[in-house]
Amino acid sequence: MTTLASISATVQRHRTAAALVAVPVLAAVIGAALGWAMRDDSTSTTTRPAASPDARTYAAGDLRLTLPDGWARVSKGLSVPGFDPARTTLVSSVSTDVAVALVAPTSPSLLPDQLDAGTRHPRVVRAGRVRAYHYVVALGANRVIDVYTAPTTQGTATVACSSAVYELGECESVVGALRLAHGSFLAPSENAALLERLPAVVASLNARRAPLRARLADAPNAEAGARAADGLAAAYAAAARPLRPLIVRRGAALATVRDLHRLRAEHEALANALRIGDRATFTLTAQTIRADEARLDRRLAAWQRALRDT
Repeated sequence: MTTLASISATVQRHRTAAALVAVPVLAAVIGAALGWAMRDDSTSTTTRPAASPDARTYAAGDLRLTLPDGWARVSKGLSVPGFDPARTTLVSSVSTDVAVALVAPTSPSLLPDQLDAGTRHPRVVRAGRVRAYHYVVALGANRVIDVYTAPTTQGTATVACSSAVYELGECESVVGALRLAHGSFLAPSENAALLERLPAVVASLNARRAPLRARLADAPNAEAGARAADGLAAAYAAAARPLRPLIVRRGAALATVRDLHRLRAEHEALANALRIGDRATFTLTAQTIRADEARLDRRLAAWQRALRDT
């Protein structure tokens, strides 16, 4: 048997090792996290007060905003950098203009990149059932607005508020009036942005890995297996990329991203071993990947618990 044929046969025999990351716990972990986190708020056992007859409900994506009489939806109002106008709800009262949007997290602060709170640290506020960070953000040289960021499983519920009388009570009444059509609010924490993003990232990773694993396990020759391994390496790199900016400091978040990068590098090494016909390196790398996948599963299980407990 030639070296190339031997490597190809090894791929066929090592279905657990060659599939490499086909660990069923991973899908169960993220599925359970999504099953819990994506439940509709209507399943909550908390009794909600009935809306007043004058209440009006406005929508911003999966966000629902129910406000009493005196507020109205407007077509022009507060313009906020980082808010997509097509996905922003604008409402106003006599003295206050508010913009509400769901924003994908790009930093641990949960603020859109275009908004800068400077060196100010946010305070955590509770408005009704919603907990959020409260920032004071400068817009230009002579204007500030209040911005509230509440992490959710659907993205960051962001409320920007400008009041002529600087009445925070009106601003926070909007935050407290937020509900979700789907999903749940999360607790503000240093890992809130990561928790917002992780389920979708892992779901995307799983969708890419499934066919690539099958192609690797069933590769008819070494080059076909190498191309599948290259694809898996790219999938891990793509998973790590959006998570890296959401890390505050060393700890579980950084370790998770490092696991993803490690698996990227290991799949690159696996592809190289297949291409040069190095059976020993292939076998050793497959074993290393299997161990690192188990470690990644444990980290994801811990994130699942964090989602459940928040």
